Amino acid sequence: MSNLKSDKTIIGVDLSLNGPGFCILTENSAKWISLHRTSNNIPKMLKKLGSPFNVFSGSEHVSINIIDKETYSGEYYDKERQKILNAIYFSDIVMDLLDPYLNEDTLVGMEGFSFASNGNSLIDIVTTSTLVRSAIVKKINPNNFFVISPTTIKKYAVKGNAKKFELYDKIIESEDKRLSPLTNTLKINKSVWVKPSGKVDDPCSDIIDATWISLFVEENFKKLL
Repeated sequence: MSNLKSDKTIIGVDLSLNGPGFCILTENSAKWISLHRTSNNIPKMLKKLGSPFNVFSGSEHVSINIIDKETYSGEYYDKERQKILNAIYFSDIVMDLLDPYLNEDTLVGMEGFSFASNGNSLIDIVTTSTLVRSAIVKKINPNNFFVISPTTIKKYAVKGNAKKFELYDKIIESEDKRLSPLTNTLKINKSVWVKPSGKVDDPCSDIIDATWISLFVEENFKKLL
């Protein structure tokens, strides 16, 4: 990969309904943010020794944020009202987390939709994503905002149909010193966090995907602008 660097702050956004990941990349450093929604016991998740949530919560380079997952009830119109209010709430949290890093010159790369989702799930992620996109482009120069297809990011990192564990394996090979707070931790814990089935523990994949997005934007920003 190219060693091309940008003097602008670059944010990679991997947005999902329950586990968005963000990578804030500068010329000399990197930070990561995880926002996770769950119906599990949050204090227990953070206290579980050896889990990614527990390990990363002790890092100054990674911000772990866990909130309760909402459930919807009532008539159709009740649920739809609850969904849009929750999407606004969730997008506001995203923007609160990103706001310190956003200015006119910030470059933001966001992964496009995966159409493996269907039905209401796809509608809900499109709604939330649209709110986040709208808020971001109001904070930065709109010409600095890029939506990149999932396949493009995977091809850049490994190959077009790369699995989560392959993206994990590839990122820990990186010699980029900015990424070492993440890659060193991923290396040390790989035998526990990557299951024999290939499943990767949350929130590793979201953070890794966001990192690949930010690296892609950094290497290609002159073509994208």
